[in-house]
Amino acid sequence: MGEKGVLANSKAFFHTPSKFAKKALYHITNAGSYYCSDAYETKRNTFGEHLFLYVKKGKMKVHYKNQEFLATENMFIFLDCQKPHLYAALEDTEFEFLHFTGNSSEDYFELLFNRNGCVYSLDNNWNIKSCMNHILTMMEKNKVDEHAASIIVQKILCELNEISNQATQSIEEIVQKAILYIENHYSEDINLDDIAKHVQLSPYHFSRVFKKHMNASPYQYLINYRINNAKNLLYNTNLSVKEIAFTCGFNSVSYFVTTFKKHSDLSPRRFRELQF
Repeated sequence: MGEKGVLANSKAFFHTPSKFAKKALYHITNAGSYYCSDAYETKRNTFGEHLFLYVKKGKMKVHYKNQEFLATENMFIFLDCQKPHLYAALEDTEFEFLHFTGNSSEDYFELLFNRNGCVYSLDNNWNIKSCMNHILTMMEKNKVDEHAASIIVQKILCELNEISNQATQSIEEIVQKAILYIENHYSEDINLDDIAKHVQLSPYHFSRVFKKHMNASPYQYLINYRINNAKNLLYNTNLSVKEIAFTCGFNSVSYFVTTFKKHSDLSPRRFRELQF
């Protein structure tokens, strides 16, 4: 192996698709199993194929469309290599890969990427691992049944579609759980770490998921919720600005006034004076 970071015992296999496969099927061009050090990196502006990559051990990062994704053990990467991309090992890593194209590869990728990104968890999913193994076995023996291989690629795409549907439902549950936590604890001194811990995600991953779903960061949502509650108290009670500030979770009156003006273009006192 001449690739930097690719270690001994790594294997790569190649297949030249028939004219019919190129015209009518998902067709495989190369596949393999790699053992890599953290020196391994693949960076391309374009490569006219799509990639399946199954991380069996270790950790990898993926850069695609100005986003970074992390794939750890038992995770799966589906990548459109026709656009600028990078994937690299962050530690000693073992993975299986498969390059393919044809049929509706690009449309399928866009459907799944827009829903889920390019990294999938294979927890409780043995079908995709079995499919990858089946194709690698065909490639290694140099006995590729192109029709069967096309069906296997389609099966992997179907499995990824199911995973992405489940992930979408799971994300909705996570976001709703986070919103409920914010609404129940907005008057307390809570931060991103507290909310992420409540939904059992890392702060980085939770923040990305929440913002994608709500079009606002968790912090922005928390501040907006506090400001809206402050407006209700200013309009419906005789509490002082100081009392309202602390009731709504602000740790100082000056910070409350500054934040309120930023969101409302009015001071709290001026807001209270207005007749609605």
